[in-house]
This record gives sequence, structure tokens and C-alpha cells, in this order.
Amino acid sequence: MALLQLAMLLLAASASALHLGPRLSPACRFTARSPAISLCDPLLVGGIPVGTGDAVLCKDQESQAWWRATIRETKGSQVLVHYMGCDDDWDEWIDAGSPNILAVDAQESTRSAFQSEEEELALEGMDDEAILDAYRQQKWDNNARWQLSTFAQSQLGEWAGTMVSYEPSATSDGSVRMVEAGSHATSGSAAVLKDGEIEWRDTLHDQALATSRTLRASSFDRERGTNCVGNAYTFTAGSGADGEGVGPDGNLMFELGLRDAQQRVRVKFAYSPASEGGMGIERVAVVRERETSMPALASAPLPPGTGLYDPPPGDRANYVSLYCDGGITLVFPVQMQADAPGFVSVDWTAGSMRYQVDRKFERLQQRVGTLELTEISREDAEVFPPRFKDSGKAGQD
Repeated sequence: MALLQLAMLLLAASASALHLGPRLSPACRFTARSPAISLCDPLLVGGIPVGTGDAVLCKDQESQAWWRATIRETKGSQVLVHYMGCDDDWDEWIDAGSPNILAVDAQESTRSAFQSEEEELALEGMDDEAILDAYRQQKWDNNARWQLSTFAQSQLGEWAGTMVSYEPSATSDGSVRMVEAGSHATSGSAAVLKDGEIEWRDTLHDQALATSRTLRASSFDRERGTNCVGNAYTFTAGSGADGEGVGPDGNLMFELGLRDAQQRVRVKFAYSPASEGGMGIERVAVVRERETSMPALASAPLPPGTGLYDPPPGDRANYVSLYCDGGITLVFPVQMQADAPGFVSVDWTAGSMRYQVDRKFERLQQRVGTLELTEISREDAEVFPPRFKDSGKAGQD
């Protein structure tokens, strides 16, 4: 039974690993202030009497999502709510008359937002090898549910902004540079369809670049080209099945996204088969958006990016760097052989933070090798400079 003992160790290790990322919790803030005393009796939420232990839904103002919670305590006209799947630090007092709280059926108190209870494996009759396979699959399934939860935490809400497109242009020395090809308004949203499903809507002037889809836990699979870590994510889009992967036309597109508070950046890298073989860049689109509840994006252009904070190693002979307004730097291949390893990177300075997300691959295809996110304060980024630093002038290497 040595293999069985190893399986139990693997299960314990995987359970620990799943908690290394951001915890599943609504984007709420704990407040230590006690509510004022009131003589409301009975206490009503939406006209429905409530008490300790009752289930409610609470709206998070940052993500505009509704999260399941239970009432732990009442005091005057307020209730102390506990969010399902979160530790007690996230408990908060909410006025019972607020439009951001709703009473729900009692059965809701046993369910948690975007977090399924781990099912007990049915191992009876399995040999050791089958047991190991079952534990491995459980680990992947748990990780996929965690990624869906992380994505919901960072991307839910209504968004609007502007997309700027760039196309490749050959220079006199035979190199390639990216030139601006126009800009258009964008809108999008991420909303909960039902428990375990998110509707992602991407409305663009050019729908060929849109990544609209329904996301489930099963969607977050590196073989399908979809991953999430922290406030960053990546999709693969194309003409394959369900709008994913490489289709008969050979076209392929990656999207990388980052969120900081009420703003986000999404970048689309569209590739098509090159005449000389391999894949070549066809278009790059940079989308800058804010939640619609926030003021519109400033019309004055912000300073362009200045390079990657932590450039991935490797051959960059066929890569370009694109420095975009809003503190954004892109580094990506303009042409690659089908079996060559590489990466696409987005560096974004936003507010007091600087982010870099790298999608690394063994070859330019649907599958994600790794999705890596670097976060550092803007001040620390100045103290600990990147390994290379460009002039900050818009252009390419």
C-alpha cells in the first residue's frame, strides 16, 4: 500500500497548495465601528423579517457582484453578516434597510459563492494506480474551482473604455514595427449566470477580437488556454471549437488582462499563419477600461510604459516592445516557428502599483505553459530597477 500512502500525502499537499493564492472573499472592507442602537422590531430586510442564522445576499460595491452570507448578529437597525467561504475578518455591519442586502431562502445558507465543497472520493474497488489518478484529478478540479473564484473576485462588473489597435509595418532595414491603426469605444461585463458560471461579454468595434464566452470551472485549464492568477488572467480565442484554439484557418489570439482597483487593461495578440512558415503577428489591441460606476477615462494621454520590470530570459531576436499610453509596455514575438518556445508580456504601472503578467509557452499554440504575475509597489520599482530600462518614448526595440 505504499502508493496509497503516497496518494494521501499528495492530497494533503495539494490541499495546502490551493490556499497559496488570494483567498475567496468578497471585495469588502472590515470595519470595527459598532452600529448605532435603534428600536426596530422586528428587523426587516426588504420587508422580510430576519434574525441570527438567516441567509442573505450582499452586494459588493467594488465588483457589483452579489455574495452569499449569513446573519451572525443583529443590533438596532443593522446586521452583522458573515460571507460564506471567508474568515471572520471579512464580517461587516450593514444597515438592514440598505438596497445592498437581500433576504433569501434558507437553503442558500448552505451554499458558498463560487466555491464547491470538496467531494469525497469513492475509492472502493480501485487499485493503487487508479487511486493516485483520482487524487491527481481531484487536485486539478479543486485548482480550477479556485481559479474561477479568483477570476470572479477580480473581474465582475460593468466596464467601458477605449481600444487602440496596432498593425505590423515593415521598415527599410527589414525589421517590423507596430503602427497605430485606430481607436474605438469598448464595453464589457462579467456577471454571475448561476452558481459556478460567469457570463463574460466583450463588445468591440471589431468583433473578430472579442472574447465573449461562458466561463465555468472546467474552462480554467491550461490545455484550453485559460488561466487566472491574482488580478491577472489569460484567454485563448480562435476559430476552433467554442471559439477557442486554432481552427481550420490557423488563426490564434491570446488575451491578457490585469485589474487595479476600478480600472483594468486588456491586451489582445492576434496571430495568423506566415507565408514563410510559422506564425506572424497580425494585430495587437490595447483596451483600457473603468467600471461604469466610476468617472470616464481622462482624455489627456498618460505617460507611456518604460519597459518590463522583470524581462523573461530567452532569445528575443523576433520580438518587439511596444510602449503605450497609460504606463503600458508590451513585449511579444512578431514571428515564430510553430515549435519555438516564447512568451508574451504586459507591464502596467497603475496608481501606486506596478504589475507584469507573462504568458509563457513551449510553442505558439492554444496551451498555456505558465501564467506568471509580478506585483511591486511603484516606489519599490524605482528602488529596485528592472534589468533593462528604455527611454520611455513610445516606440519599439
